[in-house]
Amino acid sequence: MSNAPDDQPQTVQDRLARLRHLAQAFPKEQREDVLLELDDLSAELRADGSSLPTLHPRLKRLAAIAMMARMFATNNQQAIEEFASNLVDLTKATKIGD
Repeated sequence: MSNAPDDQPQTVQDRLARLRHLAQAFPKEQREDVLLELDDLSAELRADGSSLPTLHPRLKRLAAIAMMARMFATNNQQAIEEFASNLVDLTKATKIGD
């Protein structure tokens, strides 16, 4: 896919790729944590089809890391804010409607 406008539907994997890209702006310690969590989240999504009980703790951990990065980052605040926004979008996209 090319750089699609924001109104184009995104797959969960597209959202994960965007989060991985935005994570590069995090301070080193948080960046490593975020990338590991994103890798694990991606693997879980492929393995069990996005079971909310298993995804929820990972999504909360990513949100907590983003909050911590925001407190400690002196640069790249906008990228960290965008990461948080994209994380919210991913959370909405992975919820299972029963």
